Amino acid sequence: MALLSRFFLFPLAGLLVAGLPERTHASPRIRVATYNVLLAQNPQGQLASTLQNPNALNPRKIAEIIQRTAPDVLLLNEFDYDAAGIAAERFQNNFLAVGQNGQPPILYPYRFIAPTNTGEHSGFDLNNDGIIDNTIGDRGYGDDAFGFGEFPGKYGMVVFSKFPILADQARTFRLFRWKDMPGALIPPGFYSPEALEVFRLSSKSHWDLPIDVNGRLFHFLTHHPTPPIFDGTEDRNGRRNHDEIRLWADYVTPGASGYLVDDNGKPGGLGTGKRFVIAGDHNADPTRGDSVNHAINQLLLNPEVNGGFIPRRTGTPVGSTSDLTADFASQDLRVDYVLPSRVGFEILGGAVYWPAPGEVGASLITASDHRMVYMDFEITPLLGEAVRDLTIRRESDHYRLAWKTQSGTTYGIEKSANLLGGTWIPVSDPAIVLDLQSNTATFSVNGTSPLEFYRVTATLD
Repeated sequence: MALLSRFFLFPLAGLLVAGLPERTHASPRIRVATYNVLLAQNPQGQLASTLQNPNALNPRKIAEIIQRTAPDVLLLNEFDYDAAGIAAERFQNNFLAVGQNGQPPILYPYRFIAPTNTGEHSGFDLNNDGIIDNTIGDRGYGDDAFGFGEFPGKYGMVVFSKFPILADQARTFRLFRWKDMPGALIPPGFYSPEALEVFRLSSKSHWDLPIDVNGRLFHFLTHHPTPPIFDGTEDRNGRRNHDEIRLWADYVTPGASGYLVDDNGKPGGLGTGKRFVIAGDHNADPTRGDSVNHAINQLLLNPEVNGGFIPRRTGTPVGSTSDLTADFASQDLRVDYVLPSRVGFEILGGAVYWPAPGEVGASLITASDHRMVYMDFEITPLLGEAVRDLTIRRESDHYRLAWKTQSGTTYGIEKSANLLGGTWIPVSDPAIVLDLQSNTATFSVNGTSPLEFYRVTATLD
């Protein structure tokens, strides 16, 4: 079926061009994973020091799990932030790039790190104990920080990717204030009005990272909401956890994100028809635990999110507990998620890496109280990505059109002498020229011909 996207109009010397989607090669397949690795360490800088030693036991176990599962895009939670990225670099070079226990090394050419709210002091008594603790390393200091952490950057996160991360297009919401979310569940009367003027919603940060997979873009939406515990009857952490999850739910929902402003001052959410994956330790189970109103259902039941596929533990039979992702002392829960958009992906499978006792890899999982969750996708075409970077250039007596193409569709050219109500006639000469190496298409039209209108059509397979 030929589909026509929104028009890209360029009235040049009688030439009007409408852009669209091409079938060039098979859709790419990727594995996306999230893993809370429990590598946060005191004091500040200790993680980078630990990772200098390639024999450090828990990092080796974590690296082996990553090598065994081989995700293409990977979020690590509870990985301390340092501005120079030393810890992330050492983990890549000393552990991932070294075969662990006979596993093949794994290389991630692209990484993303950024500051978090953990351990960044607020200047206020956020735990309401009557003391503003400014001493880095104190628990009270962590309680009075925007996100709990005994020093800036503790419990941070990092993304490793085999595909380019378009960092210049990334959006972060670290600075967004809780009070600016309409209907926020801020505990009444707990925080002072002055504290609420600066209180940030995200306990770590919320990152929207566009990732380019062979010409197909998806938005990797990562975060790590605060646990809904470690508070009092006011349930400040449970309420905050709910609203941290709600931020992504609103971000991907048309009409719900008008209040959002990112750290660069850009307003609004993701927009319609975009491909995304939400990943992280959400600290919320859909039926169990202490989260407010089973907060994760804001995503699992969201019409824009495909929450129907539930990754199951690799080492247990299918059953009521096979979806668990965390081995907590008080209660095992499902809290780690990889959630794709309904458009732009076909789900191929997925699992929770959790071998049963005695199985290969079972000894590795003691490195953390969380388990890696991964999902496999085929990245399917989106109509809105059919024509990118469209240019029109005059060349002698011709106009030359060039644009970035999308695999999974087939381009065609039609022309008409009358844009309003005219008949569109397929054009086969000249033909569209496709360059499969650069994923570009070109089409040339005579610039001296009578007034004509051209449009690009496409068939999505």
